[in-house]
Amino acid sequence: MNPIVLVGVAASLLAAGAVLALVRPVLRARMLGPAVIATLASGVLVVVPGRLLGLGSPEFLIGIAAFALPVMLLLEAAATASGADAFARRLLMLVWGLVVFPVSALLPLALTSGCLAPECGFEDFGAALPLLVSSSAFVVLAWLPAGVHERAALDRSSGRRAVVAGLVLWLAAAVWLAHLEGVVDDFTPRILLAAVVGPLGGAVGWLVVDVLRDTRGSTARSLMLGLVAGMVATLPGAVTVGLPWLPITGLIAGGLAALLYSWRGVEGTSLAARWGVAILVAAGTGFLAPAISGDTVGIIFAARASVLTVPLLAFSAVAVFSVAVSAPVWVLVRRHAARERIPDQIVASE
Repeated sequence: MNPIVLVGVAASLLAAGAVLALVRPVLRARMLGPAVIATLASGVLVVVPGRLLGLGSPEFLIGIAAFALPVMLLLEAAATASGADAFARRLLMLVWGLVVFPVSALLPLALTSGCLAPECGFEDFGAALPLLVSSSAFVVLAWLPAGVHERAALDRSSGRRAVVAGLVLWLAAAVWLAHLEGVVDDFTPRILLAAVVGPLGGAVGWLVVDVLRDTRGSTARSLMLGLVAGMVATLPGAVTVGLPWLPITGLIAGGLAALLYSWRGVEGTSLAARWGVAILVAAGTGFLAPAISGDTVGIIFAARASVLTVPLLAFSAVAVFSVAVSAPVWVLVRRHAARERIPDQIVASE
């Protein structure tokens, strides 16, 4: 086995640990076992068919399958914050891991692998489409069930712990992103540069929006949330999007994510739904960046607007598919939350 595969798995585990620290007020590591099992099962459904169909290298397929673990933990935290019980949380992770993630990872590649022209393909070096677009769209319907008090917020953890966890997640994501290349070559410094500069742009973008909107919260909080948005936007174009477009992409992603996260139109919805929308727009910004500013193939360089067609179709299809599959799951979450609320109301009335 290529040692780089082990580097990617280790980086994914480190990222999962950082996510656990970030969502500690919600999760408290109660569901780590089921999340690991769901990740292993989804990995089999991605790696085995992917290799049989020749849709990616072992480093890439195993790498994205391993990084599904921190995504699983975030999905579980979203479900927990939205009032889901244990059964509903497990169902949500399994549906995403066994249906949405494998389909989003393999089907777009299978449909575009036969065409080598720039107009019929898309660039997604860091697998943002299956890992981030699908998962963030999957929680868009995670509205707070009526009458259920939302649990501790994902971003209300200790300031020092959140900063340390965010920096560890940043480091782990950078190492994981670089390992997807499969070798240490001339592109490795470029990938690492993207993993540093893009998130910094996202941090600045989120902070600027919070300052201009006078949004309550500390500077450190704004920077850390923007850092996450910037990391999300960096993944697809880590190889093809260079300077000065890297920080610009992060800046736009962080700013748009901050606007949607604190938009008055989402007041009253759950934290999970707000995070889902914010990450979805950050992922969309990064996913379209290669087609707009990517080296040699982007609209800015090649002046071919047609290169946007397939990325837009792929992004839209995965997002719609994820929302459609998630709808019955979140209906079940709401029903279970409502059932749990009835005994509390009876006790209160007595």
